[in-house]
Amino acid sequence: MIVTAHEILHSHGILLRRCQQVALAMFTQEAGDLGFSPTQYSALAFAYIEPGIHQNVLGERIALDRSSVTKCLEGLESRGFIRRDVDPKDKRARLLHITPEGEEMLKQVSAAARRARERFHATLGEAEFGQLMDQLSAFGRVLDRVDETDNG
Repeated sequence: MIVTAHEILHSHGILLRRCQQVALAMFTQEAGDLGFSPTQYSALAFAYIEPGIHQNVLGERIALDRSSVTKCLEGLESRGFIRRDVDPKDKRARLLHITPEGEEMLKQVSAAARRARERFHATLGEAEFGQLMDQLSAFGRVLDRVDETDNG
């Protein structure tokens, strides 16, 4: 036999995708009426946390390619939640700033995201939730190690 159903269904890729589906479903249940995705929430949050963040730096922070970041930010800008200013040092770059309307929305979306996380936490329990978060963080660092090996 070349491969079994068990191998496929218990592969890291399938399991991580399923985790992403669960996280998205919980977030959507809590924040869906606000019309926000987790990606938009992350982008808006970083515009608040790091005023004047470069658009390309934001993409690195939230693991999005250039075109996806642009699309996400265009949506936030059209809703009046962020402002994109030309960087005076580099006319091709954009600096991001949250607007007062964006701050109000961020309060609501942050509360929804906290509720989603609390539900997830309550479902797993303290120890399992902590272990999962540690393992997901470790898995996220795998690419950094691969990049170091490839560039070393």
